[in-house]
Amino acid sequence: MESVPEVWHTQMEPEDNVDNRPECSICFTSYDNIFKTPKVLQCSHTFCLECVARLVASLPPETQHDKVMCPFCRQPTQIPQQGVPGLQTSKEMLSILPPHLQHEEAVWIEGTKLCYKQEPQAENSQADTCICVDIGLTKKEEPPVPSPRSGFHRLCCGCSDWKRLLLIALMVIILFCILLWPVQCILKTGNLRCTSETTPTKLPISAVHVTHSFDGH
Repeated sequence: MESVPEVWHTQMEPEDNVDNRPECSICFTSYDNIFKTPKVLQCSHTFCLECVARLVASLPPETQHDKVMCPFCRQPTQIPQQGVPGLQTSKEMLSILPPHLQHEEAVWIEGTKLCYKQEPQAENSQADTCICVDIGLTKKEEPPVPSPRSGFHRLCCGCSDWKRLLLIALMVIILFCILLWPVQCILKTGNLRCTSETTPTKLPISAVHVTHSFDGH
């Protein structure tokens, strides 16, 4: 095998005439003989191989080799030892497909992937190609990008709890002093000036004459 192409979800080929082809009741995609092979559950409901495999992949790991519930009637179906590809194929549905799709291809499970071996299309090519489809619930998640934070937030987060409380208490005290200082000045002086201007004390006129008499003798 030269390469292993991987796809997230299979799609029908545009050149096929799908007007009269039956389709899966879950994904509404026409059946084929590979990943969309019609599989019959024990309740007689038919779904494509890929959708049934996704239902099994959504089960808890300890029950993925046990049973799968029909999404319509909730009746359980025993999963074969070889996995979902070992479920019974609807021959009736295959017979309705075009002649080149009536032969079921061999599909197997590798981890969370459905795979099948495609025969070489070129006449001079002898290498087989393995095509896989991921049946996992989600794609590979990208690492979260850290959001930008303000300098104050980074400063608070970088400190321990007691340092953070001390810093907050200090900022509250400073803010309280800034707001309390003008109020104190208004109550004390009647304006925003905290110091009152001192005016020279005027002496009585008699005291001035007495002072001059002493100076002139």
